[in-house]
Amino acid sequence: MSAWFEALRRPSITNEPPTKAEQWRNDVLVILVAVVAVVLAWLIRNSVLNASQDFPLGGQLPVVEYPAGWIKQNEEGLLLQVVDPTSRSTFDARLQVFARDLKPDENLASIGTTWPLQRGSSLQFFRHLRTETRIGPDGQPMLLISYAYVADPTRASGGTGLPVVVRADDLVFVANDGAADRLIVVTGAADAAEWPDRVQTFQKIFEGLGMQGGEQ
Repeated sequence: MSAWFEALRRPSITNEPPTKAEQWRNDVLVILVAVVAVVLAWLIRNSVLNASQDFPLGGQLPVVEYPAGWIKQNEEGLLLQVVDPTSRSTFDARLQVFARDLKPDENLASIGTTWPLQRGSSLQFFRHLRTETRIGPDGQPMLLISYAYVADPTRASGGTGLPVVVRADDLVFVANDGAADRLIVVTGAADAAEWPDRVQTFQKIFEGLGMQGGEQ
């Protein structure tokens, strides 16, 4: 009986403090679990950020890839407009695609002069920043036209939000759809304050169309 009472009085092994070796093992396990969790979160984040949607331009024209989370909007005169609903600005970051048949007297050099003038006639406080020649598929030239303007995104809905300075790049090139030469303009635009965070996304889209080299 005395042995039984002695066993009851003896501290449970679960109450005994771990040895230094056991504590070290537990610490290592905790660190390993934390590292695995961080790596998984990073992989999931990258998978979401890198997911994309395809938009074929038709015929033999290239395919435009844009972030999967961006939302399509109908916009008159455009083949495609998608916007980022997570934009912090009232002017959502966006991608636009415009296309038309190339006129008989047009070439990329002449378009490099007329396109900024056309933009300036339709955008408020338009400021042409620069035009750069880039190399595209099969060594064909592309133009990267950079500019800024002022937009009033809440005006149409009767809102009272302030106007926004917009920064934009037009990737301009000529491609054949199998039947005729087409002028293609792919535009990346965002609030100028957000531009440093958006430029890599637009750069990736343009590179997916065959543009080589440089950063906007």
